[in-house]
Amino acid sequence: MSQPFNFKNLLICFETQISEQDAAEYRYITSNFFGRVEFDFENTEKHAREASLVFICGDIQEILKHKAIQTNIEKIRIIGQLSHNFDSTSHKSVSNGQIPINIHGVGLYYRKYFDGDDSDYFEQIKNAHQFQLLTESTKADVSLRKGIYLSKVDKDESNDAIHFHLLRCSTNLHGPTDCFRSIDDKVVNAVNEGATPFFNHPAKLNHVLAQIYDNSTTINGVKSKEKKATIKRHSDKTKDMPDNGLIAFTTFYQKKLIPNSEMNSNKSENHSPFDLLYKNTTSVLTKLRFVLKGSVQERAGLVEKFDLLLYPNSVFIIPLYTNRIYTHEIVPSSLPVDIIPTRLGYVIRCSNTEAIFKDQKTFLKQEASLVELRKPTPQDLEELRCKYREENIYHRVVEYGNVHFSMNDGDYQQPIL
Repeated sequence: MSQPFNFKNLLICFETQISEQDAAEYRYITSNFFGRVEFDFENTEKHAREASLVFICGDIQEILKHKAIQTNIEKIRIIGQLSHNFDSTSHKSVSNGQIPINIHGVGLYYRKYFDGDDSDYFEQIKNAHQFQLLTESTKADVSLRKGIYLSKVDKDESNDAIHFHLLRCSTNLHGPTDCFRSIDDKVVNAVNEGATPFFNHPAKLNHVLAQIYDNSTTINGVKSKEKKATIKRHSDKTKDMPDNGLIAFTTFYQKKLIPNSEMNSNKSENHSPFDLLYKNTTSVLTKLRFVLKGSVQERAGLVEKFDLLLYPNSVFIIPLYTNRIYTHEIVPSSLPVDIIPTRLGYVIRCSNTEAIFKDQKTFLKQEASLVELRKPTPQDLEELRCKYREENIYHRVVEYGNVHFSMNDGDYQQPIL
């Protein structure tokens, strides 16, 4: 398998004046940057030439004097919080949350990618779409989560055909695919821009599964029972994804449900400054837990299990390689549900399955022909579920072949324009 990651991007730290408050962040960033880190200019010219992006911090005026920087000026990104002696209007600057972080060699993390504006992404996305009830795989009960599939949806006025993308998985929604709205274009385009420099020949992110993770408390007499929205261990289903596809776990939280009087952005070295702590002790945020599959034989250099706190406005991007060797699951905070903020999981993926809706039917585009998306037989469903189980258990590439049906009722409905 070819290397999916591009680790040639560069971080240059020169004549830094790091405050005590920023020292822990500086150590974390320089230890976990997604690429090369240089503290002098001995090898910088060659590395800067090879890099798509060059992040710099420290004495910016001194750094800008060097030839390696002057000849690659369009690649420069100034880390504002860790820099001094610079004009913020002359060059593009980034916050600490927009610095690419290498997570155990298997994923790229932007801890606060959507930073620098006051946009309430949760409310904008929620208000742009009518979120739908959903069920999971063979389960009959409706999930606590509500969700929606999103794609670019175009209508051909000459023949009334509606063009969109499908990405069929085990999440079964009660309604059709919705069209990208302006807020979706903003988010998806930004994540594509953030992914491209760090992966080798990645496919374009073009399809979204957005889910609102509502929690609830039911009262029966004097007893109350909490229910938290979770997703159990699994690998994403890849039958509609290209080999060079990516998965971007984007996270937004509902701001109005966070009790600000009792919530603290962390100030100690033991927690990330992007974490939200209840009474300065326990995180209210959701974790994404990765576990290495038992079938993986070449385990050297791979972490067996790790948790990733999903910070507000963060993006974690993995290639399909990581999806094959790890399962992942959603783990909510251990705190009571009335303290946990509601999360919007906005998972952006790459679909290579083009579909057309016309004459009240959905068709799959396959080479030069159209194949009708038919209803599945019981045997179809059992065979597909066997493939899904394979993808959850084993690290090998699952060969789905031609799948001309869907488990998702919404895929047979006219997409929303």
